[in-house]
Amino acid sequence: MKLTEDLDQLAKEAKALSNEIGMLKKRCNRTPEGDDKEKLKADIKDKQFQALFYVEKIENLSKAKK
Repeated sequence: MKLTEDLDQLAKEAKALSNEIGMLKKRCNRTPEGDDKEKLKADIKDKQFQALFYVEKIENLSKAKK
């Protein structure tokens, strides 16, 4: 059961990250060129790496579950 709970939690966190990335991208698209836009792009990149980590962790746990 613990493995299923971990998978559910990771999936929720990945979904939340995905939503956050979408909001940051919208904000970035509306932001004029400059330091603020570059900071947003860096934040988006960090969040994308974090989301990728969650996806890989979910895949590994799913394989372990089988």
